[in-house]
Amino acid sequence: MLSAGAALADQFQLVTGVGAGTSPGAARTVTTTSFGSSNFFVDGQRLGGTPSAAAIATAPGSTFLQTPNQYGSLSFMFRRGSINFGGPATPFLSVDYLGGPLLDLDGDLGNGSRSLVPVPGQSAVEIPGSTSNLDLTFGAGSVSLNSFDVNGNNAGLGPAEPDQLVTVNTLAGTSISGTPGAAINPSIDDRTGTATAFLGNSGTLGGVTRVESLGYEIWQDTLSENSSSADELGTAQFMGELRGWKIERDINGNFPTLAGEGLGSTIWSAVDTSQVGNSFNDAIGSGTSTIVNGNANDDFSAPGNGGLDLTDFGGDLGAYLDHIAATAIDPLSQSFVYFEGAGFGINNPADPVFLDSSGWDVVLIAQSAPVPEPTSLVLILAGCAGILGRRKYRN
Repeated sequence: MLSAGAALADQFQLVTGVGAGTSPGAARTVTTTSFGSSNFFVDGQRLGGTPSAAAIATAPGSTFLQTPNQYGSLSFMFRRGSINFGGPATPFLSVDYLGGPLLDLDGDLGNGSRSLVPVPGQSAVEIPGSTSNLDLTFGAGSVSLNSFDVNGNNAGLGPAEPDQLVTVNTLAGTSISGTPGAAINPSIDDRTGTATAFLGNSGTLGGVTRVESLGYEIWQDTLSENSSSADELGTAQFMGELRGWKIERDINGNFPTLAGEGLGSTIWSAVDTSQVGNSFNDAIGSGTSTIVNGNANDDFSAPGNGGLDLTDFGGDLGAYLDHIAATAIDPLSQSFVYFEGAGFGINNPADPVFLDSSGWDVVLIAQSAPVPEPTSLVLILAGCAGILGRRKYRN
């Protein structure tokens, strides 16, 4: 709860409508460190809407409730893994395309309640008029992450049912009815970062705020009733620190031009190994899990394992935001945020592909909730004056 005089919280809605049905960037080859075995990852430079976007390759035998990236996403969650099928380890990557309407898994929009876990015998339904979102509070020099309620879908790694390829994504501690809760790993998930004005290379840039060290833990769960933890949230735990930018319109309704202003490039191809060897609380069960840097045959340090540096737009993140993100923002949204995190994660079902490891990453691009333009007070007053004038004339 906000204290008296505190900054107000704002909802930011994940941006969709760009690059529908495509992967975030071109395919690239990733090679394991021990045996030299390789696979294709279709994550390119991990940003959506770029000229290097590629078609999505869906897993054979999979069927889809939502086709991968059907909403045209600029936000993603990535899990890096590998598996040994009796031979050299083969690298794998799961990409969740984030955005679109929220889901109610109890299948009943009229019962006054919502479920974020499957209800036996019921099919999930989209909530009309809803949108994937996160709640942020910007204060003097700080930013807080208050909630995270996001739809996701992916292409799968092998044969899968429709409910296995759609996910609900929430902030750690969220109840199955959607009520926000406390962090279970507060040393990482502090939900608070710094927010400082950024004047750019020109020294005159306005409306730009640099965000750093925003700790998070996001829980990801499928819609499947057959999961070993179907009645609980937190099957997969994405953790780390977000960094990025908040961009605001000026008094004329324009976003600042960011190209050449020194926003730099993306965090990738970094792999955050700072938490390797540390243990964290599991969302499901009462145990802890220790973070490793891949499996015995792939330590995630091969070139490009973490992703590609931004290559489109001359490697300038500001130019990407100008040409892709800013152009996709609703005209009635006054600001947008770009966040990225090279993090780590815990996989509670002990999946053989995605271990409790580094290489669990996040990209978020979200706009402030559109605010309709108010009816012009001038026009209202002018109309009233005209009415009064006519009455006076008639008298």
